[in-house]
Amino acid sequence: MARMLEDLEPGTPVYLGDLQVGFVRAVYAEGDARLAESLLVEWTARSAELLIATKDVASIEEKGVILMGDDPRDYAEIPDFDEANYPTIRKIH
Repeated sequence: MARMLEDLEPGTPVYLGDLQVGFVRAVYAEGDARLAESLLVEWTARSAELLIATKDVASIEEKGVILMGDDPRDYAEIPDFDEANYPTIRKIH
C-alpha cells in the first residue's frame, strides 16, 4: 500500500472509521505543485465523484485511505465533482 498521497493508486478503498465509503479515482495537485492537495473519491452511497481535500485524510493504512470523522453525513455538503469548476488543478496520479 502506498504511504504517500501522491502514490495512491486508483481503486484504493476510502473509509470513514470502519465504513468503506468509496474508492480513490485520482490524486490532484494545484498548478505546478508536486504535493497532493485533493483526492477524487468515487463516493459509493451517492454514486458520485467528490473532490476531498487532503487535509481531511487522517491516515493511509494497509486497508486504504482513512478520512477524518466517522459519519458520512459530514461529507454530504460536498458538491459532485465537475472538473470545469477547478481550472487550476491537475491530475498527478
